[in-house]
Amino acid sequence: MRLYKRKGVYYLTRQSTGGKQVRRSLKTHDKRIAEQRAAKLELTIHEAKLFGKEPPRSFKEMIVNYLEPKQSKRGFERLQYACRPLIEYFGDSDVTKINESHVEGYINWRSETVSDGTLRRELGALSAAFNHAIKKQKWRIENPCLKAEIPKEPKGRVRYLTRPEAKRLLQAAELPYLADFIELNLNTGCRKGELLNLKWENVDFSTRLIYLDQTKSGEWQTVPINEAARQVLVRRMQLRDQICPNSRWVFFHMVPALNSKVGDRVKNIRRSFKSACNRAGIENFRPHDLRHTFASWLVMEGVPLFEVSKLLRHASIQMTERYAHLAPDYLHDAVASLGFSAQFQHTTNSEQNQVSEKGLKVVKNGGRGWI
Repeated sequence: MRLYKRKGVYYLTRQSTGGKQVRRSLKTHDKRIAEQRAAKLELTIHEAKLFGKEPPRSFKEMIVNYLEPKQSKRGFERLQYACRPLIEYFGDSDVTKINESHVEGYINWRSETVSDGTLRRELGALSAAFNHAIKKQKWRIENPCLKAEIPKEPKGRVRYLTRPEAKRLLQAAELPYLADFIELNLNTGCRKGELLNLKWENVDFSTRLIYLDQTKSGEWQTVPINEAARQVLVRRMQLRDQICPNSRWVFFHMVPALNSKVGDRVKNIRRSFKSACNRAGIENFRPHDLRHTFASWLVMEGVPLFEVSKLLRHASIQMTERYAHLAPDYLHDAVASLGFSAQFQHTTNSEQNQVSEKGLKVVKNGGRGWI
């Protein structure tokens, strides 16, 4: 173990059982107190080795251990973002002493500023970090998230545009790539990242298919190209040939931007998209809602939910059922061909009497029912 001072506060570094350097704040400016706390920690670690007692474990250390192997994986930035408020709240707390009441305290603190959906993602990261420490690091601790009262999963958000609204949004998109992005999204239902990462090598005009290699499931998937989407892609290709023939991206910068050259991939449309929505007078609408619009229009056109599910590349039909209410006639259509009771309701009185008499006769003769 080694003591050192940083911004007036004493820290301790030690080597973990896995061979990694672990840093821990001793939360004091006094060297004598820092030495006492370091000695106490060293004694606790020796006791753990001798008697199998779990030594104090830093919350920050647990999060770092969890995030480290995920740095090169898809979604790391979002996961890192979810862990920031967790570190802010729990800091250097000893994870061996964190229980469900502490997790519920975090829920109460965080729910004042974020939605239940965001909170659930952060709690998911917290639970995963505990599970990683238990299974991979072999820490003898419990996952407090399992006993805590977690907010219920929110209902799937369905916000979609009417066709006049979509037209206004396209007209309000000042940047050429933004208008093309919106139109292509409305005709393919792709996710934002799937389109912004789309390369020309993955667009096949001969088969009218887009091949996606960076998807939510992590697997290769295909998306059909309708005529409207084909025209957008042809327009993008002609623009690419004029401005930056060597660019491999479907959505590229036409002029230099911050940290980007002409032909580089457009990485984010959030600000320009929001500005276009404001100009079009469209509120509470996000880029991902273009995908909801694609699905909603299909359902309102009478496309079966199963086919919509395939076009959205959902893992299960349950994910698509959020759009079922947009097709109010589909249940009527499903039962229209049955008409079982109608054949009796429309019989004449004489026919009903004959049927009744025959039925009674059968019953009198000991039969089992109608003939």
